[in-house]
Amino acid sequence: MGSINFLNPYFLYSQAEHDKLSSFNGSGRFTLQVFATYVSAAELQNNIKSNVSFIRDASIELKGGYGYGAEVTYNPNITDFDVMFYLSSEYLKVKDDELLLRFENDSASSVVRFTEEYNMLPLEAGLKWNLPVSTERFKIFIGGGAGLYFGNRKRSVGPYSTSAISRKAGVSMNVLAGLEYFAERNLSLNFEFKFREASFESQDRFDVDYVNINGNVYNMDNPVYSRLLIDGTRLSIGMKYHF
Repeated sequence: MGSINFLNPYFLYSQAEHDKLSSFNGSGRFTLQVFATYVSAAELQNNIKSNVSFIRDASIELKGGYGYGAEVTYNPNITDFDVMFYLSSEYLKVKDDELLLRFENDSASSVVRFTEEYNMLPLEAGLKWNLPVSTERFKIFIGGGAGLYFGNRKRSVGPYSTSAISRKAGVSMNVLAGLEYFAERNLSLNFEFKFREASFESQDRFDVDYVNINGNVYNMDNPVYSRLLIDGTRLSIGMKYHF
């Protein structure tokens, strides 16, 4: 006489849940992420070629701002550690029009408002590692790498604006940490902190060498060699597709 097997409904439910969880991240090794970013602060070293140390080291605090970017990762699955390689880029553009600039000559001085605009386009690569405390659906990761940072800046004083003479990309290391949550089988939400000292150097000049303010003539200090440091913490939130 044949036997009849009865399956516990809870077992069936648990098995289904297990199969669902184990399917997160699929079997693919690649991810593509698009993200929005926020950078907390930046600073401008206004005359890095000066022979006077306090002028060379002086800096102007600038606003941070918002941007967007994309990232690709690859997991080779060659070790027991959940390590992946990443390549990312982003675009950040900020306009700070709440700055004051002092002009001085032998007999007078004037303070005027000016505007500083800058943008940055980094290219970064490195490693990320999902910590052992991660689960199938919720992951905590750390990582780091290096980047090449391209950028541009423009200063406007009244009707006068600088034009670019040359730009020099900067190089920096970075470290990062973040959280990832799978909303669907191959779709996850990603939140990340990144710490870096992204910078680039620029040489600029105004179209005029002198400016008249309230009847006084001041030197525009052409050309100006400067360094822009986007050294604030970068926060990003994005959507990642696994394939």
